[in-house]
Amino acid sequence: MSNIKLATFQWAALLLLTGITFSLSEASLSGRAMMIPILLVTLLKGRLVIDRFMALQGVAGPWRWIVLGWLVLVLSLIGVAFRA
Repeated sequence: MSNIKLATFQWAALLLLTGITFSLSEASLSGRAMMIPILLVTLLKGRLVIDRFMALQGVAGPWRWIVLGWLVLVLSLIGVAFRA
């Protein structure tokens, strides 16, 4: 698959994942029932952005893990804040 086709596919996946999170947020579920799926989809979206659009997929060294760790930390803090 060419580089442009792969980027287009990943962009479309981001749009689909955004639609999923929007649909989950509009559903009449309790906060805790939808918090974990929304945070997991957000983690997946963040991973796509970090790897593809920030071009950190093939980077050696700690840079990729620092950015991914920051994302996990922020999403964990959001989860803790909504759980309390």
